[in-house]
Amino acid sequence: MIRIRTGTSWRDDPRIAAAIRRAAQPARAAAARAVADALAIEVDGVDLAAGRAEAPLLPSLEDLLRAISRILGGAPQAAVVLGDGGMELLLRRRGPSALITVVSLGRPSHVLARDVEVDLEALAAAALDAAAQFCRDLAAVAPDAARDARRLRAAARDLRRTAPSPERHRSPPERHRPSLAGRRPPHPAQERVRCRIELDDESILTAYEGGRPDLGSLLVPGRVVAHVEDGSEAFSLPGYPFLVLRDLVAASERALSAARRGDPIAEMLLARPGRGALLSLRLGLAGRWTQVGGHAVACAPLALVRAFAEAAIDLGRQARARNPRQAENAHLTELESAAVERIAELDELEAGDLASAEPAVLARLPTPPRATLERLGPGRLRRLSFRRLGTVDVGAPAGAGLALRGRWLLAAGRDAIAALDRRTGTEGWRVPGGSFAAFLPGTVISVHGDRLVARTAATGRPRWERPLPGAPPTGAALLGGAACALVESGAVTGLDPRSGATLWRFAPPGAARLWAMAFGGVLAVASDAGFLYGVDAEGRLAWRVRTPGPVLRPLRAGGGACLALAEVGSGAALLAVDPASGVRRWEAPLDLVPTGPAVAWGGRVAVPGTVAGDPAVSVIDRRGAVSWTAAPPLTGAPAVVPAGELLVVRDGSGALLALDRGGAPRWSRPAGRAAVHAPAPPTLARGTLVVAGEGVSFLDVATGELLGVLPGLAAARIEVARDLGVAVLDPDGVATAFRLGTHLSVL
Repeated sequence: MIRIRTGTSWRDDPRIAAAIRRAAQPARAAAARAVADALAIEVDGVDLAAGRAEAPLLPSLEDLLRAISRILGGAPQAAVVLGDGGMELLLRRRGPSALITVVSLGRPSHVLARDVEVDLEALAAAALDAAAQFCRDLAAVAPDAARDARRLRAAARDLRRTAPSPERHRSPPERHRPSLAGRRPPHPAQERVRCRIELDDESILTAYEGGRPDLGSLLVPGRVVAHVEDGSEAFSLPGYPFLVLRDLVAASERALSAARRGDPIAEMLLARPGRGALLSLRLGLAGRWTQVGGHAVACAPLALVRAFAEAAIDLGRQARARNPRQAENAHLTELESAAVERIAELDELEAGDLASAEPAVLARLPTPPRATLERLGPGRLRRLSFRRLGTVDVGAPAGAGLALRGRWLLAAGRDAIAALDRRTGTEGWRVPGGSFAAFLPGTVISVHGDRLVARTAATGRPRWERPLPGAPPTGAALLGGAACALVESGAVTGLDPRSGATLWRFAPPGAARLWAMAFGGVLAVASDAGFLYGVDAEGRLAWRVRTPGPVLRPLRAGGGACLALAEVGSGAALLAVDPASGVRRWEAPLDLVPTGPAVAWGGRVAVPGTVAGDPAVSVIDRRGAVSWTAAPPLTGAPAVVPAGELLVVRDGSGALLALDRGGAPRWSRPAGRAAVHAPAPPTLARGTLVVAGEGVSFLDVATGELLGVLPGLAAARIEVARDLGVAVLDPDGVATAFRLGTHLSVL
């Protein structure tokens, strides 16, 4: 006997019922489709999903009815994805019966039920009863919401009208021998450790008809067997090789991260056949051993990780040889892509640092403009006043949001991108806004949906437009005028700055987040996978450096080096690399957790952070030694601004403290009465510190004395020109330009 039941706890939740009743179309339909609860498929009183199936009920029941309808109409198999993909219900036809398999795809994967045979017409009747009951429950909560289940009712009508048809048998595809073209040459590690895949019933692979993801055709029972250097069997992992390798390849990513951090041990968890306890694989990263359950095996852990990845690639090769249509199966291609990425990570990890044979000739590295510390005039500055020039409203800030380029104030938001003439206070041009904007010399690059547009900064006229080359960008940089580097979450694309054509694409293995900074014609790219790369304007890898851990913060220039902050244990390390050659200059261990990027301070480097939640600042000298670490009496995450002989520290509440070269306090200012949400960091110009808080304040950097205030401004971005002209962008996207009116000095 089969029965399908849906949970009813959502009916008793007054918040859900009220949300459905209050909403109007189409919000009510969305609320009804979002109702989530348990879904039980019981055969003889036993829930095949073991109580783990929870999903939005309306779309899940609709998908279930349509899957049963396909099976009833003669299709050999169908699948229902429950919830966010964490569980799949697989249906396979066998004469008048249906075989039900339930797979939990959370790590580690579990096959909760395999090929449970039920009468196909009884399964259809149970699904129709469950759909009807849910519609009655929905109508009881909100009568109007019952109309929002029309798609479910349509699926039920289609199922009732589907006449039982005999199972369609497709001839198995012609079997091809796997091609050796493009195969990777054997790695030395494979001579010591290798994995063999044993499949008990390859005919299951032929059930896949192509054109869609299909997990069921990959659930071939068998085992994954590991052999060590003498050819003896080290261990055997029974189950479903696809699921076993899927879990092993995913766990390998965590093991490689542990290896980069220097952890001595990494653990992989696998599901045993059935619903038994988990099987643990412990990798001794500091030695040459692996422990499978309670059994120790002498083998290099990273060689074993490589063998797992190679076995996953081999499984894909075998599946396509048995059924060429498996090349369209997204489940299989995702496994192969992840395995290739693990191998690339291993190659980098084992190769270590790579220095440039011919160091690049770099342009002069960024240094603070002279006007930053140059005072407005002789004597002691006492008072500043400003005149408002003009305002533009661009909506919520996008990307950089604000920039001063000569006579133009450029502002970018979700609603518009606009330029304000700082001489006249009039709007020079305005175009529709986008989700991202970056200001490069003479060019504004912005993202509008799936399109990338470059405009001339002075006129706003388009230079070129093209589709996005990949994921939405997070940054952009110009490489010596030869290439525009567009930074994404896991790749960098080089574009022709004149036409927007793709010149090259650089995708570091294992990277989920990247930071990049241009040093003349070399782009330094840091990844959270624990590597720092140098890429030239033609997209070639110039050098590679393994960082002490995952890079945590954006890159900075200081002392002629590229500075990268990496996570190490409970603290961090600051790495300085020659951007021309990739040669390590020094590495400084830090006890703090960085709260911002490293900042060049004269010939030294300052790093803000926290120790046990308390603010701290470390200063590193030219040789990479920590000169001193101060624990300022502040609260929250600190940020630092170099100011000549002083280092100004600001905490999360807006309080300021200036430290001298030895770390001793010079002056301080308390936090304002009103907290500002995500205020802009302090900025230094002409010996004046510009600080967002209760309005925008101007302080004498030497004494902390208040020189002037722009009241009523909540500054999310601040830009200050060499002439002390100020541009402010608030969180709502209103950009305002100010010009210095008068200044009073005492001689």
